Amino acid sequence: MSNHEPTTSLAVVQNKTAPDDRIIYRQDLYKMLGITSETLRRYLRDKKIPPADIAITQRTVGWRLSTLHAAGINLL
Repeated sequence: MSNHEPTTSLAVVQNKTAPDDRIIYRQDLYKMLGITSETLRRYLRDKKIPPADIAITQRTVGWRLSTLHAAGINLL
């Protein structure tokens, strides 16, 4: 009988986002951009801002900082 037990390795699951890739919530985003919530809604409709990455509720949504940077929106 051969000793072929399956080898197991501990895989470290890493967050694929950078540590500073924080979430910017809707309320913070329009304030950081210096626009109103209605203007933010129009920007989303017109695809000037990408769709939110995270939706906790229908009203509580957020974007990864990297998503906004990739769209050319540099906040920080």
